[in-house]
Amino acid sequence: MKQAFPGHFRPTEDEFNSLWTRCLFAVDANVLLHLYRYSPHTRQALEQALTSVKDRLFLPHQAAREFLKNRLGVTAGQAGEYTKAITTLSDITRSLTNTKKHPFVFGRELQDLSELTPKLINQLEDQKAALLNRLNNDEVLEFVASLFDGSTGTEFSETELKDIATDGNHRFQHEIPPGYKDGKKDASGDPYRKYGDLIIWRQLIAKAKAWTVPIIFITDDRKEDWWLEQSGRTIGPRTELRDEFINESSTDFWMYTVDKFMEQVAAAANTPVSQEAIDEIIQISEESKSEQATAQEEDTLKAMRPVQFEEEILGQLSEFLESHPSEDGAIGLRYFVVNYLGSQNYEINHSYARLNSLAKQGLVQIFQQERSGGTTIAKVRVTGAG
Repeated sequence: MKQAFPGHFRPTEDEFNSLWTRCLFAVDANVLLHLYRYSPHTRQALEQALTSVKDRLFLPHQAAREFLKNRLGVTAGQAGEYTKAITTLSDITRSLTNTKKHPFVFGRELQDLSELTPKLINQLEDQKAALLNRLNNDEVLEFVASLFDGSTGTEFSETELKDIATDGNHRFQHEIPPGYKDGKKDASGDPYRKYGDLIIWRQLIAKAKAWTVPIIFITDDRKEDWWLEQSGRTIGPRTELRDEFINESSTDFWMYTVDKFMEQVAAAANTPVSQEAIDEIIQISEESKSEQATAQEEDTLKAMRPVQFEEEILGQLSEFLESHPSEDGAIGLRYFVVNYLGSQNYEINHSYARLNSLAKQGLVQIFQQERSGGTTIAKVRVTGAG
């Protein structure tokens, strides 16, 4: 059974030890971009952890591309946080020192605040200036360039990218990991932008096949199309990912978040881990996850329009199934509503409601289909299709 379904079996302790000593450590772009977000202490701790395995590091070409493309925006964004802090501090001090309206504060504490605020603002201005200086003198960029000198992957050809896009559309439709959560990403001038996760995935497999070596992927991507979760706990990489990786490369695959990677490095070296750094890494990760979710929600809701007629949804479904034939004549319900209709600015809740109404009328069928790994997916088809 284990040979037939390797992704369902967590490696034993001996297998983890073997994997750790033999693997290449592949690093995602978000891990490197977080170096701009961490405090100096935490950044240094992560840099030391990465440097300790430098001889076995690998940066997929797509991850390098995304890092270089987004680093300036992250830097500017962090500088914006200093601007917000300065404004907030100034507003609070101005409010408390205004003796003509509530709230009223008197005494030595108010004098201390009035004297301390300019000092704090000067310090924040200095930190902001130092951060913006990285736009021209970027020590993080220099560190990353040195760390991955000679260990950055090669770019896929245009033909390979077109094949990945075709595969990606199939995965979006059937919610096959990784990357299906990015199906609605705006191209933003890059026709392959929404396939970024899948491109990285294919580059990881290609590297493992070429070198006959297992891969441990270090990523801060917390989306469900990478991780298997149960009852709020992260179990490990999706079983489908491990199955695909092992079947295609004949080597093993595992994933670590940044905090878990640092803990494993410390354990392997039998050295203490900085709990302060771990706590900050987890906090930054949660904040980043929340920001990404908010941005995705805003993109989804932007310019959405309600579905006026059920015939409109039925026509969209029929048109899609005709142009994208499948063996069972069906499409993933969530993909059809969120990705396909959503990309046309249809309001999601309205779309689900109209499809449920059509199902009650017997015009469409909504059903559950079991996938490999024991999971299920809701699918929809026009009645009589398949």
